[in-house]
Amino acid sequence: MRLNQEIIEKYLNHQCSESEQVLVEAWYKSFENNADGISDMSEDNREELIQRIRQNIDRKIKPIQLYTPPRWIWYASGMAAILLIFISLSFYFNPKSGNNLSRIKSDVPLSDWAKYENSSAKILKIALPDGSSVWLQPKTQFSYNQSDRVFRQVNLKGEAFFDVKRDEGRPFLIYAGKMTTKVLGTSFNVKAYPEMEKFEVSVVTGKVSVMNEAEKEVFVTPKQQVTLENKSDILTINELPKNKTFYWELATLTFDNTSMQDVVNNIEHNFNVKINLKPALNNCRLSGTFDQEHLSTILEIICKSIDAEYVMDGQEIYLKGEGCDSN
Repeated sequence: MRLNQEIIEKYLNHQCSESEQVLVEAWYKSFENNADGISDMSEDNREELIQRIRQNIDRKIKPIQLYTPPRWIWYASGMAAILLIFISLSFYFNPKSGNNLSRIKSDVPLSDWAKYENSSAKILKIALPDGSSVWLQPKTQFSYNQSDRVFRQVNLKGEAFFDVKRDEGRPFLIYAGKMTTKVLGTSFNVKAYPEMEKFEVSVVTGKVSVMNEAEKEVFVTPKQQVTLENKSDILTINELPKNKTFYWELATLTFDNTSMQDVVNNIEHNFNVKINLKPALNNCRLSGTFDQEHLSTILEIICKSIDAEYVMDGQEIYLKGEGCDSN
């Protein structure tokens, strides 16, 4: 994970906000086995940094002194704290880490992240503050960092379709286990339930960057899907059939007094899904046009039209209702 120099300076000078302080402290905790990059700094810069860190440590520990310990304890504590901060800063200043994405593990939530969980059996649409939209599949957990002005950061456990509003100044980052997805503005689907052996990112429009834990990066374009094998950390790009529309894409459908069974067959063919229709609904008929709509929107409108409801169980959809008057 990287932070910009401005936030680090504000933290050392006790000028950062509460949310920035939480972010920096989470940043400190996220480093493991990083190479030393402090040695690349000039001698004067290193000495100045050491002095500032020592002063910061003194300010932190003096107000809570309950007794005066031996000098060697203060020295050991100070050096341990300095070492910890040096390890953290070495990751930030190390030239080799210059291309690292800002990474926050999905199991380390920050206090100012907005959290959502779709515990229903339907698709849940969420509008984000930046103008982006997200469609959460059932059994999906989702959180969004509301305070970061550098990145638009998201944690995901489950499956969601993203329609990201373009903002070249603030990349959109999605953390799902070992996989990080980065976009500026595009639409794509991420399937990443924790129990899955492979995570998937399927692109509808634009260009998407996907990175594994080893920080290998691949780029995915429309009608392509990248998979990440969780055990091996291997990324593989696959071509999707260009003549087939999947459930995460948009489709145009037209019905003219069409029986519900034919409506279901049409939806199954266009979205590559399986729909189980309750027999009582067979006598319902539907007229109308859906122009480049999501599957969830089409299902919601159909259900309202025939007084029915839908539920999802994995990749299967169930349409239930009392049926329509055959007259």
